[in-house]
Amino acid sequence: MNFAIGVDGGGTWTRAVVVGQDGQELGRGETEGAVVEAHDSTSSVEAVRRAVDRALMNSSLSTPADILLAGLSGAGNDVAHTAIEDALVKSQLAERIIVSTDVEVAFHDAFGFGPGIMLVAGTGSIAWARRSDGTEVRVGGWGQHIGDEGSGYQIGMEALRCITRAEDGRAGPTALRDTILRHLGLENVEGLVGWIGMASKREVASLVPLVTEAAAQEDPVSKGILEFAIQGCRGHLEAILEISGPWVDQPAVALWGGLLSSSGPLHDEILSIVRDHGLKLLGRDPDPALGAARLALEQGLSNRQ
Repeated sequence: MNFAIGVDGGGTWTRAVVVGQDGQELGRGETEGAVVEAHDSTSSVEAVRRAVDRALMNSSLSTPADILLAGLSGAGNDVAHTAIEDALVKSQLAERIIVSTDVEVAFHDAFGFGPGIMLVAGTGSIAWARRSDGTEVRVGGWGQHIGDEGSGYQIGMEALRCITRAEDGRAGPTALRDTILRHLGLENVEGLVGWIGMASKREVASLVPLVTEAAAQEDPVSKGILEFAIQGCRGHLEAILEISGPWVDQPAVALWGGLLSSSGPLHDEILSIVRDHGLKLLGRDPDPALGAARLALEQGLSNRQ
């Protein structure tokens, strides 16, 4: 085996890492998000291709790789999984293609094949645990229409709802009104109706920095939105602890995603909740693309034996 490629595709970013047969990183690249849709895999495949092309350029290599493992948001759906896998095979980026989820490759980087708990809040949200016996359970991950509590998408949507409620007089005013309208280039609140009808999940989640900035300036509505998101993350954590236990030894917890990573706006609050439950935090941010690359390497080597 010459080299393997790992890909992490979430709602905001798609990142690719190339590793040699010794597992050492040779190069990486990134581009926009790659959320897999059952009805259309085109945008996801193109995002993967761009990230891979940049990683290969930075490692002075070219396709095809020996093996590529792509951990993609939305790939847990069977129909979507098949669609993206078929499309990636046709792309000829590698001799062998494996499709997994973004959470699974992040978990692998954090814990390898061992036990642990991962709480994720980025564009979407989910909690994932592996028990000592190897069995796995999850909480959340139901998508933006019926789930994603505590996520960037939920924060963005709640910000828009608060603006419209204030416009109607059903709630108090918020600094978010002028901030978000200016950010989106809209003249009035009515313009939000057209915008949300066309906006992607990523675009809605991109409103999070505006909410955190307003909260830092003591806008009560924005502070309430963030507190609501924190409670959503707490619910995921407490539920995954309940259904994955009892634990003989308390598991380590990995926090991952744009909201929860060490520089994320909700990190400190969620870290406090983790500690309140007597749990220890994994001492670093997961690197899902590197986890995918090393898992690809392991899969390739085991296939040869």
